[in-house]
Amino acid sequence: MSFAVSRREFLVVAGAAALAGGFVGVPGIGNARAATGTRNAGAFKARSWEAAYSSLGLPTPQPSSAILINAPDVADNGASVPVEVSIRVPNARRLLLIGERNSFPLLADIEFSGRAEPWFEARIKLAETSDVRAIVIADGKAYTASRRVRVIVGGCVG
Repeated sequence: MSFAVSRREFLVVAGAAALAGGFVGVPGIGNARAATGTRNAGAFKARSWEAAYSSLGLPTPQPSSAILINAPDVADNGASVPVEVSIRVPNARRLLLIGERNSFPLLADIEFSGRAEPWFEARIKLAETSDVRAIVIADGKAYTASRRVRVIVGGCVG
């Protein structure tokens, strides 16, 4: 069995790979990674959002209206819930995204470069109806906001 690749197909794939690799080190582009540079296994294995948060050793978060969470009120499919977080807290450097009722509630730990207004968008998995909580760290203080997302099992409202 032979596998032939045309020159054009090879150049398209090679160019896309080079372009994607080039963005990794550019601040503000493709720079979402674990905030400590390595994965915090203790926080990601915690069974409650409070335990995950306390394992990171961060200050107690206070509610803030400067964190905007855009998510559907009702999600037909808990396996793929679109969530967008806009952060208007000055000097925001880190975002924790939490699905409070998940078995492992810490969904993301993101560090921002500080060159632009922080913003994050993802599709998350929610096991059941839950609050989606965003915790932002800025200037050594923690701020939080949450939004309730109702997950419908089987796509039917009960």
